[in-house]
Amino acid sequence: MTDQGGASGTESRIKKPSRKKMIRYSLIFLAIVTFIAIAHIYGPYTGKIVDLETGEPIEGAAVLMVFDTETFFDVSSYGDAVETLTDSKGEFRIPWFLALTFHPISSWESHGYVTIFKPGYGAYPGHDDSKPLFMPNGTLPENEYVTIRLPRLKTIEERKINLISLPDIPRRKMKNLIRLEREERINVGLTS
Repeated sequence: MTDQGGASGTESRIKKPSRKKMIRYSLIFLAIVTFIAIAHIYGPYTGKIVDLETGEPIEGAAVLMVFDTETFFDVSSYGDAVETLTDSKGEFRIPWFLALTFHPISSWESHGYVTIFKPGYGAYPGHDDSKPLFMPNGTLPENEYVTIRLPRLKTIEERKINLISLPDIPRRKMKNLIRLEREERINVGLTS
């Protein structure tokens, strides 16, 4: 029996959405998340960095891969990055890398951009004598072992000109590159 002055117990409860509405809400939520969160698998990238003249391996070179997103309006922006150092044989390996970011109305560019830097050597891809130059400029092919030859720089002036502009990405993503670039600035007398 219900109280005539008030609502019955069932009428005072909040109504649950129907199964159909729940499915619709779930699909809308999934579409929004898919629209904002994007992921792409890059790599692997493998290879060797050697001295252009001697062919000797270059140990301790920073290899930084930066992955950008692109909007439908052809505007690129940073998405993610990964960094490694060459080993005693001059070899580097960046395994399959899942780049993930939250950029609305964007997609991943099909390739990553590489920066290779070691104090005393011409940077890749910035130095004209670094070989070979992969296209688009500053990229590395996936699933292919590459050998990149860096020229040894002979003068302080060459080394000053070779200093790189650090990419506009989070510093935590390029700790080795920052350390080596700082080391080279000290080597050429630009900072103490």
